[in-house]
Amino acid sequence: LRLNQNHLAIDRLEATYSDPRIDAIFAALLDRLRPDVVHVQHTIGLSIGLLRATRTAGVPLVMTLHDFWYHCPRGQRMTPRGHLCAEVQPWRCSLCIAGKRAAYADEWLGAYTRGESREAAGEGALRRGLLLLPRLGSYVAREGFRAPILRRLGETREALLCADRLLTPSQFLLERYVEQGIPRERLELSENGLDDAPFREMGPRPARDPAARPVRFGFVGTLMPNKGPDLALRAFERLPRDGATLELYGSGAGPSGERYVQSLRSLTRHPGVAFRGSFDNRRIAEVLRGLDVLIVPSRWWENAPLTFHEAVMDRMPVVAAGHGGMAELAERFGNALLFRPGDPDDLARVLRRFLDEPGLWTELVPRRAVRSVADDVDAQLQRYAALIAARSA
Repeated sequence: LRLNQNHLAIDRLEATYSDPRIDAIFAALLDRLRPDVVHVQHTIGLSIGLLRATRTAGVPLVMTLHDFWYHCPRGQRMTPRGHLCAEVQPWRCSLCIAGKRAAYADEWLGAYTRGESREAAGEGALRRGLLLLPRLGSYVAREGFRAPILRRLGETREALLCADRLLTPSQFLLERYVEQGIPRERLELSENGLDDAPFREMGPRPARDPAARPVRFGFVGTLMPNKGPDLALRAFERLPRDGATLELYGSGAGPSGERYVQSLRSLTRHPGVAFRGSFDNRRIAEVLRGLDVLIVPSRWWENAPLTFHEAVMDRMPVVAAGHGGMAELAERFGNALLFRPGDPDDLARVLRRFLDEPGLWTELVPRRAVRSVADDVDAQLQRYAALIAARSA
């Protein structure tokens, strides 16, 4: 079954996370398939009602939480201006999505005038305003300021509690959901399982001569402010011109993303910088093998970035922002150095160590492997079996 949810008629915040039409389709699908268990990876673009429908059908439900979306309408707990939200504050959320809510209101206004004839519509905004006036008060009360944010927080929390188990790939993310009122006993740390076959096929990473120059730094990911590629560029500008290179793999998303990429290109005249563009992720082992050190400079609290795991599988050093899931992965695998988040000077200091400290290369070897896909699958199957047995007991 495929759904085309194009979000072209969103007239309120609630419609971005709850859709009765999708709930009905999914309930009918459950009735037809009668599954033993349901595992939900996300409901963004769908509806939190999927979780309620599963509970109503009496089917065991597992859900993996990948980000902050269930207590942040933007999913990253970071405002467009770059404020990282250490706590969820509904008044700030309201301001953060003000532009989107203006679009919702515009859609709502259009919904009540769309059926008018061209002649009637031509009578002007005053007449339409008078027609809408009786409904305007209730709309503002329902959608104004903090009310829809508080309603969203309550409804998403209630929906998550329909799950028998809530999995998170990092302890950091788990703790953020505990802060938002999810009982700790419902949550379980479950590391992502990854396929290391592409890296095994490449063979072991050759030992690196610490004196070899240039040191090849790299960034791999979407070129967007929250990911921090500009921080990598600004830090790299502070390194010796003949000692290192920086390759950026990725592209911007949409027109605003392309404008950001152009701004990145204007940040540097360093001859060692190269923009490589996007690539087929099946080539990730090849791409990483062409680098010496991976930089993960995200401004937001990345939960469990896959590029970090891929660097571990290729046994290469990582330099990452010292917060969120990145700090947790650095401790878990032992192959990373951390810098102060958002600070290009401190990032430059850390990058410089690879030029000045020959012994650093042998220190940053992963002390454990990434969880395998096979182990992840086995654990999931055991989890499903236990839930099915408990439900039928």
